[in-house]
Amino acid sequence: METALEWLQVVLGWLRELDPVVSAAVAAVALSGWVAQRLGRLRRGAPEERYRRWFVKEYRVYNPYVAAQETLQLDRHLVPLFATEDGQPDRPAAAERIADRASHVVLLGDAGSGKTTMLKAFGIAALGGIGGRGGARQHREVPILVPVRLLRGATLTGYIVTMLRSQKGLALTKEEAHQFLSEVLQQKRCVVLLDGLDEVTPTAYSGVRDEVYRFLKDHKPELPTANARIVITCRRLTFLRIADDWRPEHFGPRRAFALAPLGDTEILAYLQAFPERFPEVDGPQRFMQQLRASGTLGMHRNPLVLSMSVGLYGGRKFPAIAHSTARLYDEMINEMLSRHSFQADGLSTGVNEFDQADKLRILREFALRAALGPQGFGPFDRSTLADVVSEKGDRLRQHPRDRAGEFVDEIIDRSGLFSSVADGQYEFVHRSLQEHLVAAELLRQGDDGRQVLRERAEQREWRRVVLFYTATADQTVVTPFIEELADLDPVLACACLSGADCLNPVGFSVLERMADPLRDPTPAVMLSALTAVLAATASPREAIRDAAHDQAFTWLRDVAGEADAADALGGTHETLLEVITMLVERLGESDVRRSMVVRLVAVVPDDPRFVEPLWRCLRTAEGVGHQSLVPLIDRLLRLATDPACFRALQGQPAANPTFATALRREQAYPFRRGLDRKSNLVTLLCWAQEVDLKASDANRFLEAGATDPVRWASLEADWRRRGVSVVVPVIGAHRIDRQSAERATGALLTLLSVATLLAVGWDLARPRGVLGSVGGAVTVMLATVELGLALTMLGVQPQIEMRRVRLWRPNEWIDAYEDPRSQHWLVPEAGSSGSANGVTG
Repeated sequence: METALEWLQVVLGWLRELDPVVSAAVAAVALSGWVAQRLGRLRRGAPEERYRRWFVKEYRVYNPYVAAQETLQLDRHLVPLFATEDGQPDRPAAAERIADRASHVVLLGDAGSGKTTMLKAFGIAALGGIGGRGGARQHREVPILVPVRLLRGATLTGYIVTMLRSQKGLALTKEEAHQFLSEVLQQKRCVVLLDGLDEVTPTAYSGVRDEVYRFLKDHKPELPTANARIVITCRRLTFLRIADDWRPEHFGPRRAFALAPLGDTEILAYLQAFPERFPEVDGPQRFMQQLRASGTLGMHRNPLVLSMSVGLYGGRKFPAIAHSTARLYDEMINEMLSRHSFQADGLSTGVNEFDQADKLRILREFALRAALGPQGFGPFDRSTLADVVSEKGDRLRQHPRDRAGEFVDEIIDRSGLFSSVADGQYEFVHRSLQEHLVAAELLRQGDDGRQVLRERAEQREWRRVVLFYTATADQTVVTPFIEELADLDPVLACACLSGADCLNPVGFSVLERMADPLRDPTPAVMLSALTAVLAATASPREAIRDAAHDQAFTWLRDVAGEADAADALGGTHETLLEVITMLVERLGESDVRRSMVVRLVAVVPDDPRFVEPLWRCLRTAEGVGHQSLVPLIDRLLRLATDPACFRALQGQPAANPTFATALRREQAYPFRRGLDRKSNLVTLLCWAQEVDLKASDANRFLEAGATDPVRWASLEADWRRRGVSVVVPVIGAHRIDRQSAERATGALLTLLSVATLLAVGWDLARPRGVLGSVGGAVTVMLATVELGLALTMLGVQPQIEMRRVRLWRPNEWIDAYEDPRSQHWLVPEAGSSGSANGVTG
């Protein structure tokens, strides 16, 4: 001890003898190291901020079907994708409904409908957007995306913690991961996005279900997962079979939504997001015309199919668009495998070394082997794919010999067909790609392949394989296969008619089998049958198309007049949309179809996709008794009060009924600085005047016109001349999360800074202060800066907002300019600015 004290005295003496300059340098080095450490800690940020940055970087890029240099990004290209709530007559946007914290959410949709992309878009929006500036952080939900197929017997909590610690670019420590998860759970801000319930194998399903139940009942103080909210995605028909497992008494309060197919306006908006692909001004519109001319517009209402088609045909003046989804998949896979293989001056200047046909053969055989193996349609090891390459090497055009790893890397790195799920583990970028490749390999194997498919046709995870197989097979192969399939699963056999070149007698027989399930009182059975019949209306054979239309129409005629027509449609308005669209497309054949559309208006939800068929029904109603169209006009007015539906209405072809003269248009819309009087909304208002309509759900605009016409007509003048408002700044602050050590340091520095400011103030107040005016000012400035840094370490973040305060409203109806259901009728920009919540996949 004495030796240590003597050594310390020697060191202190040595420091006293040092030159003051050297002492200052040593102090500066020590201070700079401390500052660098603090700044580094600030840059690294708290776990939540690091998680936000990682999540945005990981999921903002989502479209692999367009060439890599034109990758679509969520923050740059948002296309509205709406969800219809089962049994509820309104139009919710998918992202809005997922963001509703009142309950858990089940998001349903067919293959390629955008379920996964919707979760990613919601997650980025929930975290404040790309820049993280949207909304106060302490009120944000924190989304955690969990592909259900990756649980593999692990606990949901364990998977989340492991993911937080293992992801590149995030890699939280064990303490940070537990602290981060614990805080968001205790604050009830955690929302777990369980993606792909339909992708869980039947043997693993019960374990996954029970684990979700356990997760939602765990109230342990350190990790109260019962405080989390759950969002589950699943294919629609798969969920019908397991819906009882997710009822409120088991799962807790929940709401179910079904993603609706894209409408014309959404398809056009998606095409306009690719100026490189469509450089001409009218490029997107011309491509839409080509889709209509080819008869493939219907299949392009699926977001996955649309994104594939843009990747394949975008930029071509006269593309030979594939007439079936199966053919489109073939072309798209070939396109993705040939990326980076270019021809110039007759010489190959690309970077691909291996033959494209070889890669396609390997993918087909591997896809089938994986599907038949324990992993099914889930993730696989890179080494497993490499083993297949080595095993099949003698059959390839270019024998890779000892280069199987390079062969596999070329597919993984350059095609975009696979995505990484963990180190050395991959999966097809979309499950339907593997399903298509499995069908192609089974078809290539002839009778053996058909036998394999027959044995698995009743397994739900093989349903899409069956659809791809029948859409691709030759008539001589598919006809007997569907005939056999009808004995096993008549509903699936009927759905196969949508793409199969099946002989008419067999097709008619399959449709006849739908009579009983269409009358079944069980919604799951009836809805599956109706969906299959509607799918058959897209058959490549005209006679089968007509028979399917007639069967759907006959069924609808029997239920359309019932008060519970929505329940008869299976409780999903997505099916209702398909039915109404079908009826409108056949309006010219019978007047009864128009009257049925009008009768179905009562159960139409507020969905922009209903605007197009309903407007077309009204636009072609010249010569039809006006009073019979009152429900249709009233429903369109209600739809137009929603900004998204209003935009859909304004984007439809113009209507010019004979009574809509210039004078009538001025009477219906006397505002000069608002909308164009030739717009569709003004035409609709003329229709309402013509039939003397009293709107059943009036907004402030309609209410003012019906109650006080004089003051309604002066709205624009009163609002512009006498409305007075001011903009005032509002200063506030909110708190963000920091680590415990950083908070402790911030608290200590806050106390020191405040003490320094008090001491300097006391010193400056003395007649003969030590610091003097200059030294005091410098010290105050430094202490203030230090105080600001200390507060950021505590998590305090200032906010300044500008708010408009209206001082005077002379007209009692002037609030129509602020009413969210009216303002877009009066101010053109209000109906067109901003993006709808949602994306397409």
